[in-house]
Amino acid sequence: MAIQRKLPGTDETRNRALSGAKTKKDNTAPANIAITPATITRLDAMQPLFNGLMQSRANAQQAQSNSTDAKDLAQARAHMFVSHFIQAFNNGVDRGMFPASHRAFYQLDVNSNSVPDINTEPLLTQWGQRLIDGDAARIAAGGAPMAMPTIAEVTFEYNAFKNANIAQSAAKDALDQAQENVEDQREEADKIILKIWDEVETFFNEETITSKRRKAREWGLVYISTVKSIIRVKARHAVTAAALPGVSARIVETDESAVTDANGDLQLKTGFVGITDIEFGKPTFITETKQLDIPEGSDLTQDVNLQPLLPAPPQPAP
Repeated sequence: MAIQRKLPGTDETRNRALSGAKTKKDNTAPANIAITPATITRLDAMQPLFNGLMQSRANAQQAQSNSTDAKDLAQARAHMFVSHFIQAFNNGVDRGMFPASHRAFYQLDVNSNSVPDINTEPLLTQWGQRLIDGDAARIAAGGAPMAMPTIAEVTFEYNAFKNANIAQSAAKDALDQAQENVEDQREEADKIILKIWDEVETFFNEETITSKRRKAREWGLVYISTVKSIIRVKARHAVTAAALPGVSARIVETDESAVTDANGDLQLKTGFVGITDIEFGKPTFITETKQLDIPEGSDLTQDVNLQPLLPAPPQPAP
């Protein structure tokens, strides 16, 4: 059996390693600090910077998600109004309210009452603008105004879609920049983490192997074994006790994860050795965190009961 260090491989584990080292350093008497003054200076500069960039990226991800939802809703409404306008105009042609030749104002086929393809953003943008421009020209030529929907209603929804599209594009750019900001600091973060881990292990190198690793873990070091441990999880609904499929189990220190099957079962294989938190999550359920001590090459079982999120309380009538 061989146990070795596992340096961070993701931004989350980098941030956790830096935060763990800084927390330990800040709460340790100077004589017992395991890293050199030069490394402390680098850690004190990098940890808040990297953590802040990670938070900014998370904020940008949330903003981008919100902007996408808003754009999708606006696009669906614009699609509906553009389609309904063309259908209503064609119905008016069938009833003799509008001459078929007036379809040309909208660049529609004068001999067809079909609705053109507007299922992509560029096509919806193109046909929305054609309706707005064409209706102004049709009315100027003496055509009767349209209703249900009016061109003003179409214009409102079309502009809302365009503005939402612009906002989503800006949110995507902001997320890209936030991601690049994190990427720019990865190399330096990795150098500092490696320096910390080397110095910590050197500081404790006269301890027994077990004691050294235990004390080093307090500084954020992560150890894994070439021999895998198996964590067997059974997930249930906390209220009904029914087996709960689709529950993710994630080892916080290593980001290793697995998902429960239809019977609420999973096997999570890991080389991690030591005490770790395991997060259990599923949409519409409260995330549960459990601490587990994983010996090398062990076979463990863990039951988890997830509590469903309560629905929002009804709001009083105005």
